[in-house]
Amino acid sequence: MCFFNTLFGQSFHLINYAVMNYFYLFLGAGSFIVLLIIMYDIRNKKKVDEILRHNKNVPPLFMLRSAELKIAAIRSALNIPDYGDTETEQSKENLIKQLDKLIAGYKNREMPLTAYYAKLGSLLISVNKFRATVSGSVVQVHA
Repeated sequence: MCFFNTLFGQSFHLINYAVMNYFYLFLGAGSFIVLLIIMYDIRNKKKVDEILRHNKNVPPLFMLRSAELKIAAIRSALNIPDYGDTETEQSKENLIKQLDKLIAGYKNREMPLTAYYAKLGSLLISVNKFRATVSGSVVQVHA
């Protein structure tokens, strides 16, 4: 019986020793991997913050493109000859002056992009109403 206790006791200690060695190995490797992940996350967070800081004053490109399309639609609607009277010509000239004033105001940084975009939208609605009254039919120009 004493032989079995010593045999099982020694094997228990050997197994316990081997398991604890693997435990410490995996604990160390896991800690190292977690440390690498944390360092990678911190480095990427700094890069993202730097990119966001550089792009803070960049206007939204889709809104700029849509504003360009609205300007093109307004100009094409106003460039169609309508052979109207002097009142319609004055209204047309007034709309062209409003458009030029809006464009100049945005280029001189007197108004932000959102206000410029909204005013272009209202001017496009005014041009559509003007074209409807001049032509007599409801023809809308979409941007």
